[in-house]
Amino acid sequence: MDQTPPTPGSDTPAAAPETQAVFDGSRWPLFRLLAVNLLLTVVTIGIYRFWAKTRVRRFFWRHTRLLGDPLEYVGTGSELFVGFLIAVVVLLPIGGIYSLLQFFTLGTPGYLPLALDIVYYTLILFLIQVTIHRMRRYRLTRTAWRGVRFGLDGSSLRYALISFGYGLLSAATLWLAYPWLRVATMRYFFTHARFGDTSMTLDASARWLFRRWLVVAIPFGIATALLVVLYWSAIGEITALNQRAAEGQDVGNDLLQIWTTVVWWPALLFVAGSLVQVWYQVVEFRYLLSNVRVGGSGLRSEIGAGFVYGVYFLFWFLFFALGAALVGGAVALAPEPGDPKAIPAVAAGASVLGFFLLLALAGILRTVLVDVTLLKRVCATLSISNPEALERVVQSSAKLPSHGEGLADALDVGGF
Repeated sequence: MDQTPPTPGSDTPAAAPETQAVFDGSRWPLFRLLAVNLLLTVVTIGIYRFWAKTRVRRFFWRHTRLLGDPLEYVGTGSELFVGFLIAVVVLLPIGGIYSLLQFFTLGTPGYLPLALDIVYYTLILFLIQVTIHRMRRYRLTRTAWRGVRFGLDGSSLRYALISFGYGLLSAATLWLAYPWLRVATMRYFFTHARFGDTSMTLDASARWLFRRWLVVAIPFGIATALLVVLYWSAIGEITALNQRAAEGQDVGNDLLQIWTTVVWWPALLFVAGSLVQVWYQVVEFRYLLSNVRVGGSGLRSEIGAGFVYGVYFLFWFLFFALGAALVGGAVALAPEPGDPKAIPAVAAGASVLGFFLLLALAGILRTVLVDVTLLKRVCATLSISNPEALERVVQSSAKLPSHGEGLADALDVGGF
């Protein structure tokens, strides 16, 4: 599988210059920062998360150096908090109207509640696309390098229409048109992004990505078709067993055997498709990045899919090992059956607490082990052609957004 994305108009890739970017953040200080953020977020019932995000972003930004100079994050937790409050004001009426209409459709024909759900969730999906553009705008305008800020122009509504339209096309083609969705949305983003007064461009081909995307789409397509065929062929047996179960007969083993037959091969293909999708995401990232231009400068990354597989394997291995350790500890500490001193409520509470602790540690470990490792590798394999052109960039006079990501926080869109 070829992972070397060519630049349009060139037959052979140019030799990559020496490393020009580096991430020098240490994992232990980041771990402590994330742990403190988690504690303060819990104590403040979630309110501190806006300031927690800001602290994490400042850590990542200031430890990322391009051509020897660090990035700078100039956003504040207050801006994120105000943006969230504005988003809540927007979403509350929508949720209230939806709940009211649900009440009025009680007892009506089934297609009316279904139509209401379709309209509501379609609106939410559309708002998510608006959110993505506004989130990117805020983060870019709060990012600076050598004293010059990034920016993002364009219309959030226009971006949402493009993303939503291509999303419908992708769904209608069983996601075969997914590369066109990616190229269209990323082209709109980069066409309207800028560094200071210098515009960015993206010259990418969806056809180039489509040939790679087929490697992912084929296993998913076969799995979906096989699932339908196997279920359709087994539906008669399942109906007969359900009737026998209604008569009081024990059909558990027979049903389990049928469902295992129906699900086994499609599930295996879905897992294979998911694994191949990691390879595709790396190829897509490298290809799109290699076709971005910032004025007269270009970007290129040589990160490999094998490295990404290794990082995720290590993370999931540690996650399941930690989970097994917590389960083993709970079993070892569990009271003996019939012990009059046993307190079931305490044992159940400890189990629930252990489960949430595992989830919290999983988020922290993912950031420390996966995000940091991948960012280090991306920086180490990143090259910038004609970096001298960036020296001529001056600050833009475009107006900055006055508040934070808002809908992104309310709808839980985006990472840190």
